[in-house]
Amino acid sequence: MARNGKEIKSDSGVSDNTLRNLARELRIANAAVHKAQEENRSLGIPNWYSIDGKIVSDIQLADEKLKKK
Repeated sequence: MARNGKEIKSDSGVSDNTLRNLARELRIANAAVHKAQEENRSLGIPNWYSIDGKIVSDIQLADEKLKKK
């Protein structure tokens, strides 16, 4: 399978068509997540993440970043 002009070889037995479909679906899913996160931010709703096994919101991350400055 070629992507960005580079040949990607798959020894896993997964077809090129399957890899293309997975990549396309991943791009669609990532775009949807980013859109939802931006919508949450505009509404003042925090987004939650698991970082090193600890649940934190983007608001907490922003506050910690400001305290470090």
